[in-house]
Amino acid sequence: MADEARATPPGWLNSMMRWMLRTPGLQHLVGRSTCLLTFTGRRSGKTYTTPISYVRDGDSVILTCHPSRQWWKNLATHPGVVVRLRGGDITGRARVAADEEAKQRLASFFTQQRMLARSMGLKRGEDGAYAPEDLVRAVDATVVIVVDLDPATA
Repeated sequence: MADEARATPPGWLNSMMRWMLRTPGLQHLVGRSTCLLTFTGRRSGKTYTTPISYVRDGDSVILTCHPSRQWWKNLATHPGVVVRLRGGDITGRARVAADEEAKQRLASFFTQQRMLARSMGLKRGEDGAYAPEDLVRAVDATVVIVVDLDPATA
């Protein structure tokens, strides 16, 4: 229960982040590690936009969320999304990564988002890599979302 409460930021914070990420001049304060993801509801058909931590990985964007959140389930029905990165909108197709890809993408995510890695109790070894057992534990506690970006808008 505590994990579920922690996984849901207060509504005012999401509203403030959406405003900041859409405001030139303020966007750079939070836009290095946070993007806006716009997706379509699987039942309602409504468009939703949520701020979320991201990592750019080549032609993809890696996102994560707690499994107790429900919004990510919309991506199976409507994979077409818009990601607002550093003041620009990019279209893409979202999917939930699994197994080896999820571990690989999560390792890449945590390499760039070290504060989130620490918050999950992950530590890097002397070689700079995360322990495989830590990544397995993290994958079990995290939904790993990959947005393959449309080259025409990237």
